[in-house]
Amino acid sequence: MKIKVIKNIMVLFREEEKQSIPLLEYLEMNGLGIEELVEDEAMNGDFIIEIELEDDSITWSYDVHELEETSQVNFMVYFICKWKWIWEWYSERFLEHDIKFNVYPTIIDYAKARIRPLELMEEQVLELEGYTKEDLIFYYGSGPFDDFKKADQNLNQILEFDEINNKEKMREEGLYFDSEMDRWIDVPASLDNIGEAIRKLSIAR
Repeated sequence: MKIKVIKNIMVLFREEEKQSIPLLEYLEMNGLGIEELVEDEAMNGDFIIEIELEDDSITWSYDVHELEETSQVNFMVYFICKWKWIWEWYSERFLEHDIKFNVYPTIIDYAKARIRPLELMEEQVLELEGYTKEDLIFYYGSGPFDDFKKADQNLNQILEFDEINNKEKMREEGLYFDSEMDRWIDVPASLDNIGEAIRKLSIAR
């Protein structure tokens, strides 16, 4: 069994017969988010994913509207969520703002710790403080609000139809078999590089 370390992830976009360019550059040029792009039924193009491994590289492409087989979610959205959720579950942190997981007794505590930027957090907390206790429970539940549990639920979605991977192997051995790459990935050794690439793509959704 050969185990690989992910060194870099690059995602390109090729619109119809045009030359491929980095996806983030294409989105910025056209004022789009990833979900806006994939939901545009008139759009024709392909995503190209280039994975650099420590002694190997893999490239594959798929149509902008292609769905992941088991989840029936757009493949690019699935790809981002999969690696984001693996990174968060293994790191016990939130990828986009690098906040440690915690358990919060109330939704207001949760908002203060989780929502960024700070201006948005203050606005949301002020709104929540205007609710009665009963309304907070009705709309958000009684708590506690557990980041660890949520990360576990997210990973369950990735592993639901997976006959190779499981949480025990991922946690104890740090190994994940990626079916798209057809490679065993050393998760802890790849975390920094996965995080750097997927963070930018997740923000661009």
